[in-house]
Amino acid sequence: MKQLFAIVFVGALFLGISQSASAQLSDEEYNYVTMDLRGILNLTMTTNPQVDFSFKTIAEYQQGITRFNATQLEVDATLAWDLFVYANTDNWTQVEAYSTNGNAALPAEILELRSSVDNSASPSDFLAGFESLKGLTNSGVAAGVPAAATQFLAGGVGTGLAPNSFAPGTAAGNPTTHRFRIDMRMVPDIPATFPNSTVAMAGPDYAQAGYYYLEVVYSLVEDL
Repeated sequence: MKQLFAIVFVGALFLGISQSASAQLSDEEYNYVTMDLRGILNLTMTTNPQVDFSFKTIAEYQQGITRFNATQLEVDATLAWDLFVYANTDNWTQVEAYSTNGNAALPAEILELRSSVDNSASPSDFLAGFESLKGLTNSGVAAGVPAAATQFLAGGVGTGLAPNSFAPGTAAGNPTTHRFRIDMRMVPDIPATFPNSTVAMAGPDYAQAGYYYLEVVYSLVEDL
């Protein structure tokens, strides 16, 4: 009888412990975690934004002036992107005239650009060699939106992978595709007719001596 009592007692004790364990109290708290991934497009000009051309000698008029690495640009992006360039007006703006002879309406296209980055696979226009920069109307850009005729330094019109866009990345990690060195050139000739230009001057066929400026726009956008 003592042995039976011991077995019953041990069984009851185990059942009590088991019931106590299954009835253990608990409490919980929760975190509500969110993530906001913002698309980043950073275009940085690492050179002086003003590029000067001063033609003071016959040789400079005849041979022209080239500014190598006149503009350097860096792109840092977390998404696919395009980069295009155009003149903000159709003509240069004359600030001061040095003569009463000649034509002050100089087309934007007398400025020639060349890019260090190969965008030749793009179906859009590009600047692999020295080429006339397109004025606002000829560029096809309207309200900041480019067209097939726009000059693209990277990518082109048409959403999708290469060659219509360049991949996300940083300039530091991708120097051959996200770093741009832009050479600039102008050749006035004598008289100053700028024979390399793709747009002829209207009116008198040579430029008036004077001080002029042109605004060049580099636009970095999410893949179009």
